[in-house]
Amino acid sequence: MPSLKETMLANLREMVKLQRAAHDSMFKFSIKKMWPISLIAPQVDWIRITRMMDKLQLTCKEQKEFLSKERGSAPEADLLFLKLLPDYLDWLLKVAEMLGRAAAYRQDVLEKKIKMSIKEWNSILKSYNEASDNMAKVGITLYKAY
Repeated sequence: MPSLKETMLANLREMVKLQRAAHDSMFKFSIKKMWPISLIAPQVDWIRITRMMDKLQLTCKEQKEFLSKERGSAPEADLLFLKLLPDYLDWLLKVAEMLGRAAAYRQDVLEKKIKMSIKEWNSILKSYNEASDNMAKVGITLYKAY
C-alpha cells in the first residue's frame, strides 16, 4: 500500500498535468489559432478550460482536507514534505482560479458579451503570471523536501 506521501505526490502530478494542459491549450502557439483560420472555428474551448479549472480548484481543496486529516499517521521522514504541501496546493488553486478567469474572459469576448480591453486582459495575465511564479517558488522548496 502506498504511503501518504506517495499518494499525495501522485495526485499532485495529475493536478499539475491538468493545469499545464489547460495552459498549453490557451497560450501555446499554434497555426490554427491565427487569423483567418481562427475565424472558421475557435481552436480553444474556453468553456471547457473554465470548467476544468473549477474542478481543479475543488480538487485542491479536497486534497488539503484529506491531507489535514491523514497527516497525523504519516512517518516522521515524510512530515516536512507534507507540511509544505498545503502551501503548494494553495498556489495551485490560485493559478487555476486565474487561468479559469482568463478563459472565461476570452469566452465572453468570443460571445461578444464584452469588448476586449487590453488593460483588463493584461491585468488578468499579470495576476496569472505572479501566481505561477509563486507556485514555482513553493514547488522548488517542496521538491527539495521530497
